[in-house]
Amino acid sequence: MSFNLKFNYLILATLFINLLLLNGCSTDEVDVVRAPPNEDLIIQREREIRENYGDSEDDTIIGDIFGNITDSFSNKGTNNSGIAVNSFLWRASLDTLSFMPLVSADPFGGVIITDWYSTSEKSKEKFKVVAYILDKDLRVDSLKVSVFKKLKDENGEWVDSKPNSILKNKVEDAILTKARKYKIQTIQ
Repeated sequence: MSFNLKFNYLILATLFINLLLLNGCSTDEVDVVRAPPNEDLIIQREREIRENYGDSEDDTIIGDIFGNITDSFSNKGTNNSGIAVNSFLWRASLDTLSFMPLVSADPFGGVIITDWYSTSEKSKEKFKVVAYILDKDLRVDSLKVSVFKKLKDENGEWVDSKPNSILKNKVEDAILTKARKYKIQTIQ
């Protein structure tokens, strides 16, 4: 027997025992309510499980698609504008890092990766930035920036170096400042 079938029999047995006990304790006549058939219990339990996970019986693929489209239009300028991260932080991160070549930009994962960048061909240092947007809220802890640095040694080869934490903080501050400005612009 499967677990679900055993569970259904257990429920039915418990209901039957409770009805007998209630009938024996009461002096008034008790209307005996019959338990629904097993199929009805299974359907009811599956409906409860779906509702607990946020699905309703009326959901369809087409309804989901049109619901998402209308939600993205109705929430224009808010944090829920069709991407999985804060839209102000996302836009500010792209704008702040736009002078560097992009390797990857994933709006659903909230990750922006730049390629190595140096100010000139003769420069002896180059930088790479990875920005992580961690939340849908516009807060300081919703943004994490990692800065990587390479220096050219005397042989002309690039060697990893530890970047200054001040540079990381300046990039984060620049992104957060732009994000706040974008939010203020949409409110006005």
